[in-house]
Amino acid sequence: MTNRGKFVNKSAQRYLAYKDEIKRQISKQARSEALVHPVEVETVFYMPIPQSWSKKKQAAAINQPHKSKPDIDNILKGLFDSLNGLIWKDDNLVSKVTATKVYGEYPGIKVTVKGIGELAV
Repeated sequence: MTNRGKFVNKSAQRYLAYKDEIKRQISKQARSEALVHPVEVETVFYMPIPQSWSKKKQAAAINQPHKSKPDIDNILKGLFDSLNGLIWKDDNLVSKVTATKVYGEYPGIKVTVKGIGELAV
């Protein structure tokens, strides 16, 4: 994404809005100081269930794998970039990642961060 592109490209605008929303939500719950030691991160992305599906299909989809866009690596990248300076100093501190993308009754993201190794906090 180029600097100029973020003002005209619709997908760039959605990406920036996604990161801004995460920052806003996390800043309400974040620690007072960003971590500076290696961490392990577990994430669960709860994706919206299509309203066009029948109620029965919607109910059956809860916690089942989400198999369509957005790609998990893209939403994980946006999440990690958003957490820079809030949860950890930089996302290069993430040494282990577990990421899951499922349909959820309520869309959202669950993030668990744990210190690892000798320098665990």
